[in-house]
Amino acid sequence: MAGARPHRRFAPLDVRRLSRSLLMSTSTRPSRSFQAKAFDGFVQGLKGVWREKLYEKVTEEAGATGANSVSDLERAMAGSPQYAMYAWLERFTQQMSLLGRWGMYRELEPQMEMLSAELDDAAKQHPERLNLDPDLSLPSYLTDTEIHQYSGGLWESDLGGYALEGRTEKASFSLLEPDLPLAWYAEYLRDTFAPKIILDLGCARARGTRAMKRAMPDTELHGCDLCGPILRLAHLRNLEEDLAITLWQRNAEDTGFVTASFDLITSHWLIHEMPPSAVRRMIAEGWRLLKPGGTFAMYDMYVTPGGIVGEWLHAGYAARNNEPFAYPVAQMDLKREVEAAGFVEAQVVLSGLQATPAALRDELPDCRTHYMSVITGRKPETS
Repeated sequence: MAGARPHRRFAPLDVRRLSRSLLMSTSTRPSRSFQAKAFDGFVQGLKGVWREKLYEKVTEEAGATGANSVSDLERAMAGSPQYAMYAWLERFTQQMSLLGRWGMYRELEPQMEMLSAELDDAAKQHPERLNLDPDLSLPSYLTDTEIHQYSGGLWESDLGGYALEGRTEKASFSLLEPDLPLAWYAEYLRDTFAPKIILDLGCARARGTRAMKRAMPDTELHGCDLCGPILRLAHLRNLEEDLAITLWQRNAEDTGFVTASFDLITSHWLIHEMPPSAVRRMIAEGWRLLKPGGTFAMYDMYVTPGGIVGEWLHAGYAARNNEPFAYPVAQMDLKREVEAAGFVEAQVVLSGLQATPAALRDELPDCRTHYMSVITGRKPETS
């Protein structure tokens, strides 16, 4: 798009990350066959066509329609062959990469006995850091939808966690080196709020939680998630890096932790997987858990530059990738929601990695990506 600055696709060599990669290579990791790697290359090539060439044609065509609402734009584009192919690739390349003949699930299934045994062994090490609740009641918004098209979600078995790990360690949808958005957010929290005790809501396999622990090694760090199997994998990876993080299987809407016990409550890539009513309950729970003066922070895809075309792309992505709450959450006024819960100094900012002049002018990016936003509020010293 005119005036848009190309996104940096690869970060400079990070020696610290290289060291972590060497460390992790010594642990038991799922193996990938030659056929699977070749198939993955094919799927990634298709995604590249979708992300760049088709995106360029579709956004140009969509912009020329003059539509002023998402529904009008969808109707106007219904007969477009370019849009039909764009939409097909958006949905089915994800299915191919996960469920295809050489997809992640097919490759993992024969290895799960070995991998689950490793998780069992890890659970015996520092068991005080892994607190599972097999009787926890899971909300229907989690169990009724296979979010991101992950078969069975992340709550049914160990398989889902390894599938998530395999898909997210290669590249991020933001087109940045995968660890970079997490490292940036961790350093932003450290430099802006200097927290001493943190709770990471919806931590999943604790990838973002570990980034915070690396950035703030002296901080007491807790992570919670609804899904027990993914927490088992998180615990294993924490042990591999010798990071003292305590994990809890709890609901972010009602954690059960003691009132006023944290000075930072945060989440990463969580709220777009929750209905707006659950997001509001999570914000209220964050207020309860924070000490006076503490900070509530959410890091997620929220701001969608590009006007009505950007909004339409986001709505389509949500529908095609089994993320029914991503678009409704993007329509929320999260700054107002945070303020309504009692927080002050509420703000919404684009990630410093993506706050390009073009994005700040509300222009579409030059290729398909998600922009990450940081939504924060502070609990007053007296309330």
